Amino acid sequence: MAGCAAALALSRQGLAVDLFEAVAEPQPIGAGLLLQPTGQQVLQALGLLEPLLGLGAKVDRLFGDTPSGRTVLDMSYHRFSPQAYGLGVQRGALMGVLWQALRASEVNWRCGVAASRFEQEGEQVRLFAGETALGSYAALLLANGSFSKLREQMQVKQSARVFPYGALWTVLPRPAQFPELDLRQRFRGARQMLGLMPVGRNFGDAPEAAAGVNLFWSLPLAEVQGWHAAAGAQGLARLKQEMVDLLPLCEPLLGGLQDPAQLRQARYADVQMAHWHQGRVLAIGDCGHGMSPQLGQGANLALIDAHVLAGLCAGQNQGQLDWPALLARYSRERRAHLRFYSQASRGLTPMFQSNQRLAPFLRDRFFGWGGRLPLVHQQSIATLSGVKTGWLLGRLKL
Repeated sequence: MAGCAAALALSRQGLAVDLFEAVAEPQPIGAGLLLQPTGQQVLQALGLLEPLLGLGAKVDRLFGDTPSGRTVLDMSYHRFSPQAYGLGVQRGALMGVLWQALRASEVNWRCGVAASRFEQEGEQVRLFAGETALGSYAALLLANGSFSKLREQMQVKQSARVFPYGALWTVLPRPAQFPELDLRQRFRGARQMLGLMPVGRNFGDAPEAAAGVNLFWSLPLAEVQGWHAAAGAQGLARLKQEMVDLLPLCEPLLGGLQDPAQLRQARYADVQMAHWHQGRVLAIGDCGHGMSPQLGQGANLALIDAHVLAGLCAGQNQGQLDWPALLARYSRERRAHLRFYSQASRGLTPMFQSNQRLAPFLRDRFFGWGGRLPLVHQQSIATLSGVKTGWLLGRLKL
């Protein structure tokens, strides 16, 4: 998402852009995501929000509880701002809209090319796939995810710590009699978490196609990675029963889950960098600041990265851009916003996906107050909406 959005935005600034995609034939697949108001604002600037509104599902309320009925989360966008909402979309829908725009743009989109290393020399960055030279460029943007080997070649202090928990997910057709819902979660400590979110239709689906519901099931990473090897009809039946035992309302939805292959694996890493640039190279999106999905900010932050970078290039001729200075300025511009969300993600994750006991105990006793105390609720939704740049004060300006 970061790479596609940045390529589009920079191309529209008049810059010549080559976009390298490792996959030979990109397909509109992927888990559902919650597009926040700030990410929606970026897509509006790109002229791409309207088609997504026709595919996704508006989400107002986020509600999560325990099997005993104790409320853990109860937040509403409209209580923060009457016009605000989250947009539940299938990742494939967002990527399909971006790809459609790319095909109509001036971007030189090269699929099936897996860049593996780069060399900076003078005023150029040379990019390679193995020993094959792909070209020389004035700047290089790395946007290939949390587990990027290209980022590791940057001479910047960095770390990428894999979270001990991951997830299985799928998008299932919403049954005709299934209740209307926003984002619904059920927690048993931090060891079990089931999430349901409406995500509308995928890119290319017929208008009459059933809307999808994204299902998220938290698991220790070792179990996620060994899932398909240990699965089968009996394994899938056991898993579905565990889900029903935790959240009975999901039982009708699980009728659409018939094959273990429908469940895809997700793993996450906490990526930290001292800054996101080195000379003429910049890491954006999850490549530069990957985090857990607890705050629903991955796609949002990626889109904002692209928007900020394009804004710094606005009105300048490509040949006149001082890329090292511009990328250093980007790091300064993004520091407060990305630092806040990185810290918040690291702090929240053990409360929702871990083997800890104390953190989820405290969560269950005190988080529910956030929905009842107006000031706390405002801060919580501001965080979710993607606008905070500090723990107490500071708001993002796009």
